[in-house]
Amino acid sequence: MVDVSNVCWSDALPPTGRHFPLLERVFLVRDAWHRQYGQRAPLTLVADNSLRRQLSAEDQERLRRLEQEVELHFAKTADPTLLSLAERRGLHVISRDQFTDLRRDFPWIASAPARFLGWRTEAGTVRLEPSGIRPVSAQVVSRALEGKDLKFHQRLDHRNPVHKRILGHHWRCEDAGCLKALIWPDRLHDWPLLDARGVAVCTGCKGAVRRLGPRTRPRSFVVADARTGDEYLRFPVGEGDALEVGRGELRYGINLASTEVDAPADVNLVSRRHLMLSVERTSGNPRVGVLDLGSVNGTVLERANSAPRRLDAGESVTLREKDRLVLAGAVTLRLSGQQHFSDEQQQLPRLGAAGGGRTRMFLPEDADTSGV
Repeated sequence: MVDVSNVCWSDALPPTGRHFPLLERVFLVRDAWHRQYGQRAPLTLVADNSLRRQLSAEDQERLRRLEQEVELHFAKTADPTLLSLAERRGLHVISRDQFTDLRRDFPWIASAPARFLGWRTEAGTVRLEPSGIRPVSAQVVSRALEGKDLKFHQRLDHRNPVHKRILGHHWRCEDAGCLKALIWPDRLHDWPLLDARGVAVCTGCKGAVRRLGPRTRPRSFVVADARTGDEYLRFPVGEGDALEVGRGELRYGINLASTEVDAPADVNLVSRRHLMLSVERTSGNPRVGVLDLGSVNGTVLERANSAPRRLDAGESVTLREKDRLVLAGAVTLRLSGQQHFSDEQQQLPRLGAAGGGRTRMFLPEDADTSGV
């Protein structure tokens, strides 16, 4: 399976150092494949629809002829099609992409690194070699998905210093005729959109927005079935806030046994008031604290390079980025890698209760916009 767009855009293929799409690079990779794996080794090609427009007129014509000669698939986004076909047929994938944002959908990637090939050019000759697929943490996958979503929907790149400032502040639309300004008069609850000029605008009216104060830095938590690993709930905790995690009736907290989510059957082993999560303000990254509230069936801390251990009742620990908590052997809790939160994303899910209990949600305090 050849990731055609990835190959065409690679400036590691001749002419090296020149970053523009060139179909000749696909033929160089094809020739390398046949030299190393035999002339009869078949190749299937998958390309993004957008590549048709990006190639020169001459290459567009060559691509049309190639389509008649080999199995060539086009898709709006090629990667899912490429990986689905490769998984189903047991084929190699020729691409330099690490496919980080697709690791949740295609977990086989990490378990089959030998099936992923990249390339290098020596003395003008292209040779295929392992692309170096590596295991990545769930947090890295979350950040990749977040970055992809921001870029696709808002045209914001969280690595760009200007865009990072946009993501780090609250914004208000001041167009009196805008529906979003009417619904959210104090500040927008979603991200502004970056227009063609690189200016932040309202997603509703596309008008100018005013920058307000800086955002707080909440953290997002992921809850999954301990037996299957299937995620069934995410929720944020605001910077400077704390809330309880358990099941049934909670004054301020998250009900893991809510009928609104697909909780595992043995979630009832979780105590009603199982643990407390807190996100404390610091001069650097916020500190995430965990306090076991005397849970009956315990909280186990799993940490890299350490043996799992059960927390004592009333014991407080600082949760590290890749730590995982196992509550009563039933559900797991870990930090998400998400770094940027709109106001809408900072709201706790409104979960119903299980077993007749009630759950009253604790909503994060409004951000301090004094001095704006």
